[in-house]
Amino acid sequence: MQADSTTSVPATLSAAFVESWAAIVPGAPGEPAARLGDCAAEADIPAGLRRRLGPLARMGVACGLGVAPASDADIVFCSRYGDISLAHQLLTALVGGEPMSPAGFSMSVHNTVPGVLDLARKARIGHTAIAAGPQTLSAGLAEAWLRLGERPHMKLVLVFADLPLPGIYSQFADSDMGGIAFALRLSAGHGEGTAYCLTRDPAADGEGGPVLDAPPAERLARELVVHMDDRVPQPLRWRSQGSLWSFGKSADEAS
Repeated sequence: MQADSTTSVPATLSAAFVESWAAIVPGAPGEPAARLGDCAAEADIPAGLRRRLGPLARMGVACGLGVAPASDADIVFCSRYGDISLAHQLLTALVGGEPMSPAGFSMSVHNTVPGVLDLARKARIGHTAIAAGPQTLSAGLAEAWLRLGERPHMKLVLVFADLPLPGIYSQFADSDMGGIAFALRLSAGHGEGTAYCLTRDPAADGEGGPVLDAPPAERLARELVVHMDDRVPQPLRWRSQGSLWSFGKSADEAS
Protein backbone atom coordinates (compact mmCIF):
# COMPACT_ATOMS: atom_id res chain seq x y z
CA MET A 1 0.00 0.00 0.00
CA GLN A 2 1.21 3.47 -0.83
CA ALA A 3 2.12 5.49 2.26
CA ASP A 4 0.66 8.92 2.93
CA SER A 5 3.02 11.82 2.37
CA THR A 6 1.92 13.30 5.69
CA THR A 7 0.80 11.73 8.92
CA SER A 8 -2.80 12.56 9.79
CA VAL A 9 -4.25 12.54 13.26
CA PRO A 10 -7.41 10.38 13.54
CA ALA A 11 -10.41 12.66 13.29
CA THR A 12 -13.91 12.36 14.59
CA LEU A 13 -16.05 12.18 11.49
CA SER A 14 -19.40 13.95 11.69
CA ALA A 15 -20.65 12.91 8.24
CA ALA A 16 -19.52 11.23 5.04
CA PHE A 17 -20.66 13.12 1.94
CA VAL A 18 -21.63 11.50 -1.36
CA GLU A 19 -19.88 13.21 -4.27
CA SER A 20 -20.95 10.69 -6.92
CA TRP A 21 -22.88 7.44 -7.15
CA ALA A 22 -23.53 4.69 -9.67
CA ALA A 23 -25.60 1.52 -9.76
CA ILE A 24 -26.46 -1.42 -12.01
CA VAL A 25 -29.73 -3.21 -11.29
CA PRO A 26 -30.27 -6.43 -13.28
CA GLY A 27 -33.57 -6.59 -15.13
CA ALA A 28 -36.02 -9.45 -15.49
CA PRO A 29 -34.92 -12.37 -17.70
CA GLY A 30 -34.46 -11.10 -21.24
CA GLU A 31 -34.41 -7.43 -20.18
CA PRO A 32 -31.31 -5.23 -19.98
CA ALA A 33 -29.95 -4.09 -16.66
CA ALA A 34 -30.66 -0.52 -15.54
CA ARG A 35 -27.50 1.60 -15.36
CA LEU A 36 -28.04 4.51 -12.99
CA GLY A 37 -26.14 7.53 -11.76
CA ASP A 38 -22.58 7.95 -13.02
CA CYS A 39 -22.11 4.32 -14.05
CA ALA A 40 -19.33 3.76 -16.59
CA ALA A 41 -19.99 1.88 -19.81
CA GLU A 42 -18.46 -1.57 -20.21
CA ALA A 43 -16.37 -0.13 -23.05
CA ASP A 44 -14.67 2.08 -20.44
CA ILE A 45 -13.13 -1.03 -18.87
CA PRO A 46 -9.82 -1.78 -20.66
CA ALA A 47 -10.42 -4.61 -23.13
CA GLY A 48 -7.59 -6.75 -21.75
CA LEU A 49 -9.31 -6.75 -18.36
CA ARG A 50 -12.93 -6.72 -19.54
CA ARG A 51 -12.81 -10.01 -21.42
CA ARG A 52 -11.63 -11.83 -18.27
CA LEU A 53 -14.45 -10.56 -16.04
CA GLY A 54 -17.67 -12.37 -15.18
CA PRO A 55 -21.04 -10.62 -14.75
CA LEU A 56 -20.53 -9.67 -11.08
CA ALA A 57 -17.06 -8.22 -11.62
CA ARG A 58 -18.18 -6.29 -14.71
CA MET A 59 -20.99 -4.71 -12.73
CA GLY A 60 -18.77 -3.80 -9.79
CA VAL A 61 -15.93 -2.44 -11.90
CA ALA A 62 -18.27 -0.35 -14.10
CA CYS A 63 -19.84 1.22 -11.00
CA GLY A 64 -16.46 1.82 -9.38
CA LEU A 65 -14.91 3.37 -12.50
CA GLY A 66 -17.90 5.66 -12.89
CA VAL A 67 -17.42 7.32 -9.50
CA ALA A 68 -13.64 7.03 -8.96
CA PRO A 69 -11.83 10.40 -8.85
CA ALA A 70 -8.89 11.21 -11.10
CA SER A 71 -6.59 11.22 -8.08
CA ASP A 72 -5.86 8.32 -5.74
CA ALA A 73 -8.66 7.12 -3.48
CA ASP A 74 -9.09 4.40 -0.90
CA ILE A 75 -11.26 1.53 -2.16
CA VAL A 76 -13.55 -0.53 0.05
CA PHE A 77 -15.24 -3.42 -1.72
CA CYS A 78 -17.98 -5.42 -0.04
CA SER A 79 -19.74 -8.52 -1.30
CA ARG A 80 -21.47 -11.21 0.70
CA TYR A 81 -20.74 -14.01 -1.77
CA GLY A 82 -18.24 -12.68 -4.30
CA ASP A 83 -18.25 -14.48 -7.65
CA ILE A 84 -19.54 -17.72 -6.17
CA SER A 85 -20.85 -18.91 -9.56
CA LEU A 86 -17.30 -18.92 -10.93
CA ALA A 87 -15.98 -20.54 -7.76
CA HIS A 88 -18.61 -23.29 -8.15
CA GLN A 89 -17.54 -23.87 -11.76
CA LEU A 90 -13.93 -24.29 -10.63
CA LEU A 91 -14.91 -26.70 -7.86
CA THR A 92 -17.02 -28.73 -10.28
CA ALA A 93 -14.04 -28.97 -12.63
CA LEU A 94 -11.83 -30.19 -9.78
CA VAL A 95 -14.35 -32.86 -8.81
CA GLY A 96 -14.45 -34.00 -12.43
CA GLY A 97 -10.68 -34.29 -12.57
CA GLU A 98 -10.34 -31.39 -15.00
CA PRO A 99 -7.45 -28.90 -14.75
CA MET A 100 -8.29 -25.62 -13.04
CA SER A 101 -8.19 -22.53 -15.22
CA PRO A 102 -5.50 -20.13 -13.87
CA ALA A 103 -7.41 -17.17 -15.30
CA GLY A 104 -10.64 -18.45 -13.76
CA PHE A 105 -8.99 -18.87 -10.37
CA SER A 106 -7.50 -15.36 -10.44
CA MET A 107 -10.95 -13.94 -11.20
CA SER A 108 -12.69 -15.97 -8.47
CA VAL A 109 -10.94 -14.42 -5.47
CA HIS A 110 -12.97 -12.09 -3.30
CA ASN A 111 -10.95 -8.95 -4.07
CA THR A 112 -11.16 -9.27 -7.88
CA VAL A 113 -13.27 -6.11 -8.30
CA PRO A 114 -11.03 -3.70 -6.34
CA GLY A 115 -7.94 -5.35 -7.83
CA VAL A 116 -9.19 -4.73 -11.37
CA LEU A 117 -10.16 -1.18 -10.40
CA ASP A 118 -6.59 -0.58 -9.23
CA LEU A 119 -5.25 -1.98 -12.53
CA ALA A 120 -7.69 -0.05 -14.71
CA ARG A 121 -6.86 3.22 -12.96
CA LYS A 122 -3.14 2.46 -12.64
CA ALA A 123 -3.51 3.16 -8.94
CA ARG A 124 -1.34 1.80 -6.14
CA ILE A 125 -3.18 3.02 -3.06
CA GLY A 126 -4.50 -0.44 -2.11
CA HIS A 127 -7.93 -1.69 -1.14
CA THR A 128 -9.97 -3.64 1.39
CA ALA A 129 -12.44 -6.44 0.59
CA ILE A 130 -15.16 -7.28 3.11
CA ALA A 131 -17.63 -10.14 3.58
CA ALA A 132 -19.74 -10.11 6.74
CA GLY A 133 -22.83 -12.21 6.08
CA PRO A 134 -26.16 -10.35 5.96
CA GLN A 135 -24.46 -7.24 7.38
CA THR A 136 -21.82 -7.05 4.64
CA LEU A 137 -22.86 -3.63 3.34
CA SER A 138 -23.18 -2.11 6.82
CA ALA A 139 -19.73 -3.49 7.64
CA GLY A 140 -18.37 -1.93 4.44
CA LEU A 141 -19.88 1.43 5.34
CA ALA A 142 -18.36 1.17 8.83
CA GLU A 143 -14.95 0.49 7.27
CA ALA A 144 -15.40 3.46 4.93
CA TRP A 145 -16.42 5.66 7.85
CA LEU A 146 -13.32 4.74 9.87
CA ARG A 147 -11.00 5.22 6.90
CA LEU A 148 -12.38 8.69 6.19
CA GLY A 149 -11.91 9.56 9.87
CA GLU A 150 -8.28 8.45 9.71
CA ARG A 151 -7.51 10.09 6.36
CA PRO A 152 -10.02 12.90 5.81
CA HIS A 153 -7.88 14.43 3.06
CA MET A 154 -8.53 11.46 0.75
CA LYS A 155 -11.57 10.41 -1.24
CA LEU A 156 -13.00 6.95 -0.69
CA VAL A 157 -14.74 4.69 -3.20
CA LEU A 158 -17.12 2.11 -1.73
CA VAL A 159 -18.34 -0.65 -4.07
CA PHE A 160 -20.96 -3.29 -3.27
CA ALA A 161 -21.85 -6.13 -5.64
CA ASP A 162 -23.77 -9.37 -5.27
CA LEU A 163 -25.71 -11.71 -7.56
CA PRO A 164 -28.12 -14.52 -6.65
CA LEU A 165 -26.61 -17.77 -5.41
CA PRO A 166 -26.39 -20.70 -7.85
CA GLY A 167 -29.23 -23.18 -7.47
CA ILE A 168 -27.06 -25.70 -5.66
CA TYR A 169 -26.68 -23.20 -2.80
CA SER A 170 -30.31 -22.04 -2.73
CA GLN A 171 -30.84 -23.44 0.77
CA PHE A 172 -28.49 -20.72 2.06
CA ALA A 173 -30.27 -17.83 0.32
CA ASP A 174 -32.22 -15.67 2.76
CA SER A 175 -32.67 -12.52 0.66
CA ASP A 176 -32.60 -13.12 -3.09
CA MET A 177 -33.75 -9.92 -4.81
CA GLY A 178 -32.02 -10.46 -8.14
CA GLY A 179 -28.64 -8.90 -7.41
CA ILE A 180 -27.29 -5.36 -7.58
CA ALA A 181 -24.04 -3.42 -7.80
CA PHE A 182 -23.51 0.14 -6.68
CA ALA A 183 -20.71 2.50 -5.77
CA LEU A 184 -20.31 5.71 -3.82
CA ARG A 185 -17.53 8.27 -3.90
CA LEU A 186 -17.36 9.58 -0.35
CA SER A 187 -15.50 12.49 1.19
CA ALA A 188 -15.11 13.88 4.70
CA GLY A 189 -15.93 17.42 3.58
CA HIS A 190 -19.03 18.97 2.08
CA GLY A 191 -18.37 20.26 -1.42
CA GLU A 192 -20.19 21.16 -4.61
CA GLY A 193 -22.48 18.36 -5.76
CA THR A 194 -22.61 16.53 -2.43
CA ALA A 195 -26.37 16.10 -2.35
CA TYR A 196 -26.43 13.20 0.12
CA CYS A 197 -24.60 12.36 3.29
CA LEU A 198 -24.20 9.45 5.68
CA THR A 199 -24.16 9.86 9.46
CA ARG A 200 -23.55 7.39 12.27
CA ASP A 201 -24.58 7.59 15.92
CA PRO A 202 -23.36 4.77 18.20
CA ALA A 203 -25.57 5.94 21.07
CA ALA A 204 -28.83 6.78 19.27
CA ASP A 205 -32.03 5.20 20.53
CA GLY A 206 -33.86 5.25 17.19
CA GLU A 207 -36.34 8.02 17.99
CA GLY A 208 -37.37 10.34 15.19
CA GLY A 209 -38.77 8.08 12.51
CA PRO A 210 -38.83 4.53 11.11
CA VAL A 211 -35.67 2.50 11.54
CA LEU A 212 -34.80 -0.71 9.68
CA ASP A 213 -33.41 -3.36 11.98
CA ALA A 214 -30.22 -4.91 10.56
CA PRO A 215 -31.43 -5.01 6.92
CA PRO A 216 -29.73 -7.64 4.72
CA ALA A 217 -27.02 -6.24 2.47
CA GLU A 218 -28.89 -6.45 -0.84
CA ARG A 219 -32.04 -4.87 0.56
CA LEU A 220 -30.01 -2.03 2.08
CA ALA A 221 -28.20 -1.50 -1.23
CA ARG A 222 -31.50 -1.25 -3.10
CA GLU A 223 -32.94 1.16 -0.53
CA LEU A 224 -29.90 3.43 -0.86
CA VAL A 225 -30.12 3.41 -4.66
CA VAL A 226 -33.86 4.20 -4.58
CA HIS A 227 -33.21 7.16 -2.26
CA MET A 228 -30.61 8.61 -4.64
CA ASP A 229 -32.31 7.81 -7.93
CA ASP A 230 -35.80 8.93 -6.91
CA ARG A 231 -34.55 11.79 -4.69
CA VAL A 232 -36.56 10.54 -1.73
CA PRO A 233 -36.78 13.44 0.76
CA GLN A 234 -37.02 11.36 3.92
CA PRO A 235 -33.74 9.94 5.26
CA LEU A 236 -33.15 6.21 5.28
CA ARG A 237 -32.33 5.02 8.80
CA TRP A 238 -31.16 1.60 9.92
CA ARG A 239 -29.56 -0.04 12.92
CA SER A 240 -26.62 -2.42 12.54
CA GLN A 241 -24.26 -3.81 15.16
CA GLY A 242 -24.96 -1.19 17.77
CA SER A 243 -24.94 1.90 15.54
CA LEU A 244 -27.79 3.91 14.09
CA TRP A 245 -27.08 4.99 10.54
CA SER A 246 -28.87 7.70 8.58
CA PHE A 247 -28.59 8.41 4.85
CA GLY A 248 -30.31 11.40 3.36
CA LYS A 249 -30.00 14.79 1.74
CA SER A 250 -27.22 16.99 3.02
CA ALA A 251 -28.11 20.18 4.88
CA ASP A 252 -27.77 22.44 1.82
CA GLU A 253 -29.99 20.19 -0.31
CA ALA A 254 -32.58 19.75 2.43
CA SER A 255 -32.92 23.49 2.85
